[in-house]
Amino acid sequence: MGLLTNLNGVISETAEVSILDRGFLYGDSIYEVTRTFQGRLFGLQEHLDRLRQSADYLYLEIPWSDSQMRAEIERTLQQASWQESYVRLVVSRGTEATISLQPGANLKPNLLIVISEISPEPTLSETGLHLTIGARRRNDPRALSPAAKTGNYLNNILALLEAQHQGADDALMLNTQGQITEATTSNFWIVKAGVVYTPPAEVGILKGITRQFLLQIMAEHNVSHQERELLPTDLDGIEEAFLSSSVRLIMPVNHIDRQPLPHCPGEMTRFLWAEFLKLMARESQAILA
Repeated sequence: MGLLTNLNGVISETAEVSILDRGFLYGDSIYEVTRTFQGRLFGLQEHLDRLRQSADYLYLEIPWSDSQMRAEIERTLQQASWQESYVRLVVSRGTEATISLQPGANLKPNLLIVISEISPEPTLSETGLHLTIGARRRNDPRALSPAAKTGNYLNNILALLEAQHQGADDALMLNTQGQITEATTSNFWIVKAGVVYTPPAEVGILKGITRQFLLQIMAEHNVSHQERELLPTDLDGIEEAFLSSSVRLIMPVNHIDRQPLPHCPGEMTRFLWAEFLKLMARESQAILA
């Protein structure tokens, strides 16, 4: 699989970041992940908007305009020899002269773009994923808010590893009040009695860009849906469940803990998948126009 990097404007196959970069030392960075569809960037402006929201949360000033970052991403994509790309945009607070928790006064942020080859045709999984509800809790928003997409992902990594040790594919994480939040890198959805439910932002989630588009699709098609607090007991009797993220788009769920779901993927999941691909195609054609 192909891979290209762009570090502060220098494109190469493998960028090298200083060991004194604060993103490397402390996870003192922010990032976004998007993808291309039909060779064109999808949802980039929404990702750039969220990048700036994360920067504000970290007291980090991004010195590049949206148009400058978009141009660097496009310039990197133009050198790719493949059709469709995963795109990761990282802004670290910068590189220190010495190791110190206190950020230096004259730090200059670093901009890293990583693109890699992905499948040319998005495909809805027919097998889905096995989720487990583990003991690892989602970060409390009063400590490190999940609403900010930072480079500090240890909470999610540990939850994922623990789920895999239990024979599952991913973890469904609860907050400190025992409410369902999200999986380790994806928002969570269930379908129960024909209604689609997803946890609200207030329980401590990252408000996904794909989540935003799915809510838009459901509103446009009069699909009954709610952003509602969910407890593990609310999973009893659900008909289907799925995850959403910017690269996988929609991923069906086949089990939660030891409970198999009746449908994977279910009728609603298939409908939303088809409508999401239509939305992506419209956006792609709008860029051409």
